[in-house]
Amino acid sequence: MTTDRISMAGLVASLFLVLVLGVFIAHNSFPAFLYAPSKEQLVSVTQSLGQAESNFIWTYRSTDLIIQAFVLFAAAAGCLAILRVEENRKSEAG
Repeated sequence: MTTDRISMAGLVASLFLVLVLGVFIAHNSFPAFLYAPSKEQLVSVTQSLGQAESNFIWTYRSTDLIIQAFVLFAAAAGCLAILRVEENRKSEAG
């Protein structure tokens, strides 16, 4: 198994770039959490949000079921479209 010069040059260049990137990351700080939000609460959570959400979902349950049925039908139609068998068109051309 022989290796050509272009493959070896690409390997050396890739290793060099990985080494340069590693050195660059090691010498420079990365401020990952510099702009993270503070510990103050931005939204007031004094109300019962769970009860209101549950009430909304169960009130509009029929709409939810219709949407779920449509999504399942669309997924099945998409799968059938992907897996359909193409027939030969040569016999029609003649």
